[in-house]
Amino acid sequence: MNILKKSHQWILDNTDNFDCAIDMTTGNGHDTEFLASHFKEVVALDIQSTAIQTTQERLQSFSNIKYHTMDHSQYVFNQKFNGAIYNLGYLPGSDKSIQTNKTSTITSLNNLYPNLTDFLVVVCYVGHPGGQIEADAVLEWIESKSLNPTIYKYEGKEKSPIAYCIKL
Repeated sequence: MNILKKSHQWILDNTDNFDCAIDMTTGNGHDTEFLASHFKEVVALDIQSTAIQTTQERLQSFSNIKYHTMDHSQYVFNQKFNGAIYNLGYLPGSDKSIQTNKTSTITSLNNLYPNLTDFLVVVCYVGHPGGQIEADAVLEWIESKSLNPTIYKYEGKEKSPIAYCIKL
């Protein structure tokens, strides 16, 4: 089972409330689709309009998703969410110079955290320039909050993605 599927299963195993969730980095929409299949309402954010448009087209059968083209650090919270997912890095198959970074991600986490009730999943990709710096910042943020994540990564693979699954 890959890390994406493990983190999705972890959410199902550790969540009791399936009212509202947010995908902080929509990308190709795999997390958005998972959330929309299980939650009554989903908010999907991405800085790239291409990611939002592609996901909207692919998931047009879902009527429970609200899309926003914006940097995740700029989202203004006006409601609580049961949970949130991040897949950090860049949009596969697109311009790799457009990617999440330590500053916007930590700002985003700080804005999001008071608005979560049940879970947070952050998947960090360390194999690209800046990825390890961002992953280190995420881990430092997690430790500063004294959170105790379940961690998934591929053993023996130096540049393995790391999923931090946090029950709140």
